Amino acid sequence: MNKIYLEPMQKAGSLIKGFKAQADVLSKNGIAADVEKLQFLCNELAAAGAAQDDAEAKLKEARAVAHNCLTALKECYTAMKSPVKQQFPPETWLSFGIVDKK
Repeated sequence: MNKIYLEPMQKAGSLIKGFKAQADVLSKNGIAADVEKLQFLCNELAAAGAAQDDAEAKLKEARAVAHNCLTALKECYTAMKSPVKQQFPPETWLSFGIVDKK
């Protein structure tokens, strides 16, 4: 999980634990806390962070596939145009769909 999310969740977890342990002291001093809401928000952030991690993993995989496709395309393109460029004069390259000027 992203450190940006992990640290606040850890702090909130400590606060929840402490508030639960000191609930009687807090209530005697008139301090009301919605521990359940804080716990719910921690759980929501954990779920959202996990979803983000999954999305980032899928994006990384898709990016790698796209990069591999691009590399293969470039190699194939070069292999196809190379013999034409070697055997024909530059003035005819455009008729083969080759836009290179050199």
